[in-house]
Amino acid sequence: MAEPKRITVAPESERSRLSCDMLVVGDVGYISGVRPVDLANDRVPIPEKIEAQTRKIFENLDAILGAAGLERRHLAFVRIHLVDFERLIERVDKTYLECMGQGPLPARTAVGVSHLTRGVLIEVDFVVRIQS
Repeated sequence: MAEPKRITVAPESERSRLSCDMLVVGDVGYISGVRPVDLANDRVPIPEKIEAQTRKIFENLDAILGAAGLERRHLAFVRIHLVDFERLIERVDKTYLECMGQGPLPARTAVGVSHLTRGVLIEVDFVVRIQS
């Protein structure tokens, strides 16, 4: 079995010392803990509104996928971690669908959590399929 491939968009960032952005094992890529942060500069302020945070996560996802030569159409699974679930889930769902666009959607789950790093409201994990 081949060694896993690690992809990091901004290797000099503080967050990259804890984890790579994507780990590719065989035909599957794992992207975990995508937050609404600036990938290159950990000190940039977090957007306040949940819609802006969700859009920033998808912007970060696009950068990570692009570094691997992939696109959103390669998404197989999405797991959303959301603070204040009952109050925010409808707004997240609306923005999620806007970000995903037309076409088949990946499998998805959303879970409520009590707290996330840096006080963000949302964090998302993705699994992608890698085409040989």
